[in-house]
Amino acid sequence: MKIDKRTKIIKSQHITYKELLEIVSWGIFNMNYKGTSIGDKRLAKVKKEAAKNPILNAYCKGLYTGSPGRDIYFMLPYLTNMQMREIAILLNKNFPVSPQKSYTNVAVCIRFIYGQFEKKGVLKSDADLKEMRKNKVDWSLSRKFLKMLYEELEKNSNFYGLSILCEINGHRFGDESIINRDKVKLEEMENEYLNAINFARKCGGYKHLFSIYYWAYKYFRKFGETGKAFEYGRLAIIGAGKYYHKYFPNGEQYYSKRLKSCLEYVRENGTGQWNNFYKKYVKTIKSSSLNRKLR
Repeated sequence: MKIDKRTKIIKSQHITYKELLEIVSWGIFNMNYKGTSIGDKRLAKVKKEAAKNPILNAYCKGLYTGSPGRDIYFMLPYLTNMQMREIAILLNKNFPVSPQKSYTNVAVCIRFIYGQFEKKGVLKSDADLKEMRKNKVDWSLSRKFLKMLYEELEKNSNFYGLSILCEINGHRFGDESIINRDKVKLEEMENEYLNAINFARKCGGYKHLFSIYYWAYKYFRKFGETGKAFEYGRLAIIGAGKYYHKYFPNGEQYYSKRLKSCLEYVRENGTGQWNNFYKKYVKTIKSSSLNRKLR
């Protein structure tokens, strides 16, 4: 499979449409992390069936973290509108409908459909931001397909899927706002994030009830919108106080470090509001491990 390093588009169709349908029919595997392995019970059955007739030219034969996202992305230039719709319908049919122990595999699938094979976009580093500005990212085909997927998830009242999709849409609008210094894209990012939070409330997706606020804080801070960054940093901490212990019952390091950066930003930019905020929210965080880490 030869991939253009600049556009991330393969130079020719790598699998047939029928093979893509087969990969999408396997669905998005749930994650139970042990290292980077997939812990879905369906995986063993799919592996057994796939071994009989492997799809050799698919990425990792179609079995990878975030599958079938990469293969959908690579095939988008070669699909008709009708084929895109058929893929969207099939992906919706096999899409998880309730929040998972780890959101990673589902979120990675959508990120891959955008052709984003690295995490964090422009937030990763200034070098990545420079590279994205140089290459002039074009997500028009991805958005065309994901709009179809959104419509199918909406028909199915799959609020978990809609929450994930809106989150990743928000990230990409955030990237574009920074790349092009575009306030309209920044507003679109905010709207997508707020939609993600609304859908998360409907499906009990506790992680998004604090993590989305964190991402809004990060993008607004990167853009230089101090007031919005302060507000969303504050909301991330409030959300964590209510829901962190439900998603991370045993505590963890990953998000506690992120939330601490919100806390420090609020402290630095909150002037006289800081003490009242600290007393009201930080001391009432229900996760004792998070409370200790934020002090």
